[in-house]
Amino acid sequence: MDRVIPVYVLTGFLGSGKTTLLNRILDDAKSRGLKPAILLNEVGDVNVEGQLIEKDIPMSELLGGCICCTSRGDLGLELVQLAQENRPDVIWIESTGVAQPLEIMDGVTEASLYAKLELKNVITVVDGRHLLDKLRIGSGKTFKLMKEQIRAANVLVLNKTDLVHSDDLEELRNALEDWNPHAVIVQTTRSEVAPEVLYADHGAIDLNTDADSVHHEHCEDEHCDLDHDYSHDHDHTRHVHDHASPHDHVNVVTYFFKGGVDSVRFEAFLKQLPDNVYRAKGIVAFQDTASLFLFQYAYREVDFLRITPQKAVNNVAVFIGEGFSQSDLVAQLERLDTLIAP
Repeated sequence: MDRVIPVYVLTGFLGSGKTTLLNRILDDAKSRGLKPAILLNEVGDVNVEGQLIEKDIPMSELLGGCICCTSRGDLGLELVQLAQENRPDVIWIESTGVAQPLEIMDGVTEASLYAKLELKNVITVVDGRHLLDKLRIGSGKTFKLMKEQIRAANVLVLNKTDLVHSDDLEELRNALEDWNPHAVIVQTTRSEVAPEVLYADHGAIDLNTDADSVHHEHCEDEHCDLDHDYSHDHDHTRHVHDHASPHDHVNVVTYFFKGGVDSVRFEAFLKQLPDNVYRAKGIVAFQDTASLFLFQYAYREVDFLRITPQKAVNNVAVFIGEGFSQSDLVAQLERLDTLIAP
C-alpha cells in the first residue's frame, strides 16, 4: 500500500441523521467513481443499515458494543484489515450514537501504525430539536455525551433545522460555537450536506484532550454501560437478545420477528413507545403487503421506507434507550408477532 487512505468519522447521538448522511456519501462516491469502505458500529446484535448497503461496498461491522473499552482494540484491527484487503479510496466509520468520539479517534491513530491510514475529519451530526430540549434542561448523561461528541468534531452538521424555530436556531448555533469555536457548522434538513464540505481540509483535529481521563469518566459514569459483562439472552424461542449493564444507562433490545406483523398495529405500537426509548429501527415484513419496509424511529417521529434489498436480510427491530422496561417491550413485540390481521 503506497498511498495513504483517508479516514472519516461520522458520529452523533441516536437518531441524529448519521445513516441518512452516510447513504448520501455513498451515492456521491459512486457517482464520482470512488471506492469507499465502511466500518459500522452498533450496540445491538444486528446492524440494520448494514444489511441494506450494496454488496460491492467493502464493509466491516463491530456489533454488540460501542467503540470504547470493550471494542476499541477491535477497531484498529478491523481498520487495518479493511484497508489491506480492499484498498479503498476512502474509509468511513459510522459510530453508534452512544460512542465517545475520542476513543474512535484514538483507535484510528493506533491503526495508522500498521497501515497507511490518516484521520481527516470527524463529523458530528446534531439533532437540533433534541439538543434544544437537552440544552433547556442543562444536565443529564445524554446532554453531556452530546457535548462531548460536539467538542470532538471539526465539522458540525446541525440537522433537522426545519423542526426548530429561527430564534431557537440562533440559540443552538451559539451553543455549538461556545462548545467548539473551531468547527465548521453546516445547517441542514434530512442531512443534505455538500460532500465537498465533508471532504475539505478543515484543519488539524485536536487530539490533545486527556483521553485517559475522558475514558475513565466514560466507563465509570457515562455511556459505557456495554462494559465488561454483557448478559445475552439466547433463548431463541423468544427471538430476542437483551443487553444488561452494570452501569444501568443505555439499554438495547434486539427482536427477531417470526413472521409478518399487522402494519396498523405496529405503527401504533411505535407511536406509544415511552420517552426513554430514544431510537428504534429495523426491517419488517407486514401481513398486508409483499414488500419489506425499513422503519426508523427517533425522538417520537416514525418513518417507513419500502425497500428491495439486494441480499437476504433479517426481519428485525432494534430499540435503544435508557431505563425502559425491556421485559414489557419484549412482551408487546411478542403479542404483535403472534397477532393475526383481522
